Amino acid sequence: MNTTHLLAGRHESALLAFPSVQRMAAILVQRCHNPLWARTAVASLARFQTMTGQRDLEALCEQALQDPQVASQALAAFAAALSAYSESQVATLARGVKLWFSLNGIAVPWRPLAGKVAASGPPVSEQPGVEAVILLALIGSGLHLAELLRLRVGDLGSLAQNGELMADLAAEPLAVQYTPRRGKREPRITFLTFQARQALLAYLAQSALPGAELEPDRLLLTRADGSCLSAQSIARARRRSRALIQAGRNANVELCRATGEFFRRWGLPGSHFSGPEELNIEDYI
Repeated sequence: MNTTHLLAGRHESALLAFPSVQRMAAILVQRCHNPLWARTAVASLARFQTMTGQRDLEALCEQALQDPQVASQALAAFAAALSAYSESQVATLARGVKLWFSLNGIAVPWRPLAGKVAASGPPVSEQPGVEAVILLALIGSGLHLAELLRLRVGDLGSLAQNGELMADLAAEPLAVQYTPRRGKREPRITFLTFQARQALLAYLAQSALPGAELEPDRLLLTRADGSCLSAQSIARARRRSRALIQAGRNANVELCRATGEFFRRWGLPGSHFSGPEELNIEDYI
């Protein structure tokens, strides 16, 4: 997909005039199966530009190439501007900035930035077990269950300048390299949400044998002894995923039905308006 078409009609498309932003978007379009990642990366970069006052991104990129501390300071300034946001919100907004620096050859730490710790996580993340990890990992990543179950420890990490994956389970954002089960069978990149990353790290810490290291070739989701997940665990994860999707559909149907019922009883918008057809604008100035 052409990067210009990717952001057609969006105000952040102006950022593509910067060669460094264009490079980032082009690499993400090429490496990611879903163009959403390129679009959201540019959008979060636009937020970074506004909240930190960095109007000339190309100049900042050049300065950071000379001194990587400039990039770290810019990320710290962005985190400070987002101090009222939650950890997951900060992670989502900072993803595009980290990608922009990294894909332009500037080394920045792929680690969580400071943010407000939520009083309690989403209910599903509070339930231990691989089923919760599977459910959270599927949400937002675009992965199919079969693709997720084939992942190995070395398939997760950060991205290098050329868009290649560097294994690092602690990376934030946490990139995932996988082979689609449909279409061209070539490695693609997606990302786990902050909640999915946290749940995965907690699961791995809980399920790993004491003192054992996670080898890159080991399957990501396994039993404690490294063996494959049971069919029962996978079946439970499927049922929970389907139940969540169905609950969302039901809520959407009820919302649409309630909205339609309201207008059926009330009438078309404006049909009950009473008053002068034309208002004197001077009365409202």
